Amino acid sequence: MEGETCFHRPETGNEALERFVKVRCRLVDEDADESLRRDLAWAKAQAERHASVEEVRAIDHLAELCMNGASLARYADRKQPLIFCYNLTINFPESNSHRLFEEAKKFRDSRLRELFGERTDAIYKVCFHSAWLEQNTRDWDNAQAGALTGAAQGYKNSMKEDAG
Repeated sequence: MEGETCFHRPETGNEALERFVKVRCRLVDEDADESLRRDLAWAKAQAERHASVEEVRAIDHLAELCMNGASLARYADRKQPLIFCYNLTINFPESNSHRLFEEAKKFRDSRLRELFGERTDAIYKVCFHSAWLEQNTRDWDNAQAGALTGAAQGYKNSMKEDAG
C-alpha cells in the first residue's frame, strides 16, 4: 500500500527478553541452523536495548541450562528398548538433566539474583517454561504420526500449559 505509514506498537523490555529466551531455547541442539542464529542475533540486539549486555548474557546462560535440562529429561524418558538400555548403562540423561536443573537453580540464586533482585524468580520462570515449551513443541512435531492414535495429545496439552 503505497504512501501508507505503518505504525508499530512500541515493544516492552519484557517482550524483547521473552522473545530472546524463546529463540535461545530454539537454537539449543540446532547450532548449524543459520537462520536461527540470525534470529538469535536480532533478538539479542533487541533485548540489549532494554537490558545491559551482562544481564542478557546471564539470561542467555540460564535459558541454555534450562533447555539442555529439558531436552535430556525428555530423552531419558524414551521407552525404545535399546535407547533405554543405553541410558541406564552409559549415557545417564536423567541424572545429567537433574544436574543441569540444579545448576540453573544455583545460578538463579547467586548471579541472577545479584543482577535482577526481586525480578529473578519471574525471569527463571520464563526461562524454565520457555525451555519446556520448546521441548514439547519439538516432541509434538516429531509425534505427528501418533496423532492418529492419540499418543501426541499429551505434548499438545503440555505445550498449552507452558505457553500460558
